[in-house]
Amino acid sequence: MTRIEKLRAKLGEGFSAALVEHSANRWYLSEFSSSAGTLIITEDDALFIADFRYIEAAQKTVTGAKTALQEPEADRQIGNWLKAKRVGCLMVESEMPLSRFKKLKTEFEDIALIADGGLSDAVLELRSVKEQKELEAVKSAQAITDAAFSFICGFIKPGLSEREIVAELEYFMRKNGADALAFDSIVVSGPNSSMPHGVPGDRKIRAGDFITMDYGAKKDGYCSDMTRTVAVGFATDEMRRVYDVVHTAHLTAREHARAGMSGRELDKVARDVIYGAGYEGHFGHGLGHSLGLEIHERPRASPLFDQELVENVIMTIEPGVYLPGRFGVRIENMVLLKAGSNENLTGSPTELIVL
Repeated sequence: MTRIEKLRAKLGEGFSAALVEHSANRWYLSEFSSSAGTLIITEDDALFIADFRYIEAAQKTVTGAKTALQEPEADRQIGNWLKAKRVGCLMVESEMPLSRFKKLKTEFEDIALIADGGLSDAVLELRSVKEQKELEAVKSAQAITDAAFSFICGFIKPGLSEREIVAELEYFMRKNGADALAFDSIVVSGPNSSMPHGVPGDRKIRAGDFITMDYGAKKDGYCSDMTRTVAVGFATDEMRRVYDVVHTAHLTAREHARAGMSGRELDKVARDVIYGAGYEGHFGHGLGHSLGLEIHERPRASPLFDQELVENVIMTIEPGVYLPGRFGVRIENMVLLKAGSNENLTGSPTELIVL
């Protein structure tokens, strides 16, 4: 089955038509990447509309749908195609901007727009379960990410700024096969490392610093995600104690992660270790998230996520402890959930490294 056929099956009886414009959803369903385009799906047909920049590539690449060149009046073109198919109800994505929804509502006077989240939920559920070719792309991205860690550990030294380190890290990934960065890289040091999503700045590295690096490559459209915290010169007893707590939480969660448990249950495994060590209030984010075409996808591992985690979902395992104004530690791997176990997708060591 094509992915479009899988979506029809998931939406079930009563499905009439769907409009897909969100770039990652459109890419996933059509298997064609473009910065613009429209995918229309009915119960027995599908059309990918591309503008002049993309039409030739779309004709060669789009899977499961016909292709058409975008006309000057693009929304009228969509409406005419839907009317020819006698579509009365059209599902739209919850990601659609309100201004776009209002415009289509005016344009499609005789078609009821359904924006109840059902279309987006169905696509995200399909995207969460990775096919083998998607998994291979993530592994390729992670191989670049692992190589970058080995390189940057040999580059870091006192006197360099966070900004200089992140520039070298990103250049290495680009030079060694990354199509793009998975997200804006984080390199924060010393007291800045207590901010989970701190922004690299001009602070110079000093002996006795922790440096937290959260970064990833993108390959063939798919993201990797890894975080490592290293010490420079030396680590105090307190720094080692905090690192050991986070490391234990990380390994314990990886040991327990498997399909069939809920996101809340997986999060609790690591949270219990951190809170039991006396650091309640210092682990303020969820344990992890899924990823793929986007760096943050559903499902999640957090105290708020009760949904069951299913087989062949990639999850990050990234516990942390953050002591404001002093330092922080986070360790992150990706795992592929299986029945009764998981496959670790991250090759870099998790033990404390003192550079």
